[in-house]
Amino acid sequence: MKIWQLLLASLWVASANAAEPLNLKGMAPGSPSTRIVQDPRFDCRNTTTPTADLVCTLLPKQQETLAGVTLHALYYFFDRGRLTGIVASLPESEFRAVTKALESKYGNAVLQKTSIKTLDGKAHENHSLSWQQGPVKLTAERYAGQINRSIIRLTDTTAAERIRLRKTTPPAQDL
Repeated sequence: MKIWQLLLASLWVASANAAEPLNLKGMAPGSPSTRIVQDPRFDCRNTTTPTADLVCTLLPKQQETLAGVTLHALYYFFDRGRLTGIVASLPESEFRAVTKALESKYGNAVLQKTSIKTLDGKAHENHSLSWQQGPVKLTAERYAGQINRSIIRLTDTTAAERIRLRKTTPPAQDL
């Protein structure tokens, strides 16, 4: 087999084994806001955060699932009409089911273990799993704010810096 054929074959195998781009519910950083903004199940509001100028939340009494698990809350963050992040809150009791589905879709995660204590002093081992592809990071945190809540976050890790630079760079002078 010629060298170029070997190279072509190895590129084909590498692309076939490449992980799917990180996304949640079909939305990846950079996706347009139109799908969520036009969905009547969401309330979208202008905001000023380091990574967004628009935040969309699931309306009360509306339900959404992730890997078959009903979410407590779902937030989409957009800047200039493009997705910069998603935060999904779910019952801690369903954390393992969701992370197994994420591992099935994206492969093995990087696991970080930390110890946390509840207000009554009881210690728990927190698990944080993460996947990263370039500037896009997906994180699943077992205990998030409450012992019975988990969080899944999809973020563009460069969004805050990109937005900060845009806001601090003076506009081009009209010559």
